[in-house]
Amino acid sequence: MPIRILEIVDTLEAGGMEHQLVHLINRLDPSRFEFEVCCLRQAGVNAMKLDSRVKVHALEKKEGFQTSVIRQIRDLLRRGFDVIHTHNLAPLIYASASTAGGLTHPIFHGEHAQLTPDELGRKRLWQRRLLYRTCRAVHTVSESQRQELVRMGLSHSRLTAICNGVNTEHFAPLHHANERATALAKLGVPFSAEGIHLGIVARFGAYKRHLDLLRAFESLAPHFPTARLFMIGDGGPMKETVLTQAKASVFADRIHWAGYQKDPTPWYQILDLLVVPSLNEGLSNSTLEAMSSGVPVLSHDNCGAREIIHSDAEGWVRDMPNRDRLEQHLSEALRLSPQDRQAVGRHARQVVSTRFSWSKMAEDYAKAFQACVR
Repeated sequence: MPIRILEIVDTLEAGGMEHQLVHLINRLDPSRFEFEVCCLRQAGVNAMKLDSRVKVHALEKKEGFQTSVIRQIRDLLRRGFDVIHTHNLAPLIYASASTAGGLTHPIFHGEHAQLTPDELGRKRLWQRRLLYRTCRAVHTVSESQRQELVRMGLSHSRLTAICNGVNTEHFAPLHHANERATALAKLGVPFSAEGIHLGIVARFGAYKRHLDLLRAFESLAPHFPTARLFMIGDGGPMKETVLTQAKASVFADRIHWAGYQKDPTPWYQILDLLVVPSLNEGLSNSTLEAMSSGVPVLSHDNCGAREIIHSDAEGWVRDMPNRDRLEQHLSEALRLSPQDRQAVGRHARQVVSTRFSWSKMAEDYAKAFQACVR
């Protein structure tokens, strides 16, 4: 009999964690694992990517704590699950309350990003310390994130790191130079042989720092007249602010918003550089996807970045806590020759192919699920 797992998430809207979860569910052998997904709020765009056999339950939770959600989850648990897999704090709160503190069903809890300043307050830290005691096991998505939790006193006897992986067959580079013009034409982007294409792939959250990148680009644009900035992603509280700024920019004709992409692969393939200025990561999925696509990455020194990029031959991890530092390091990357950036991109693909395979990630989760039911 397969192990039956109830995944509890806030939503399956666009996002790196949601994307990884959907592909994990689709990848694991259905004869070994059977999944259903409970979304506290709405299902979202990633739900459409799930295998048709996977049931999705959207509870339509409103703002604030709702006891009715506990009753709904308890009703779901009567369907017969062996493990509950929760993702970030809100799902853990409801899972613990629905299982008498983990007594009726084992809880396998996942933390997918560094804790934000709001989550570092006394109340939130206390909640996590208490609720971790109700879990059979806890996991992070990078080793540095695991170590950070330990330093905060958020440890667990079975606290492990299961690193994100990437589908290197799907996220692959273009093989010939002339394919770039064709790819750009399909995306409706003007072709320029000398063009330098920068990109950010993220929802519009404050910690993703779209505004800092936009302003750094505006400062550098006069010095790099062939540079273009592409923003791939949708949703998030900063969306309208960022897009309004982009439309009002003197360089608006060189700033492109591509919106949510069900498959971002073609957009990665036209980039010369991915910029990841984010202050808050666990292990950046966009970094892995870009590197797999042969695109060099300039990343802020956020959680997990140095686990992926070990040296400047593989990409650039720099301390970029403010716009000035971001602009400085972006300028350095733009001044490199195309050949140098391409060489880094080739090394980057080798790195993810060797160390961050999707099959390894899937098997690590499989072992963790099995350990939770023993």
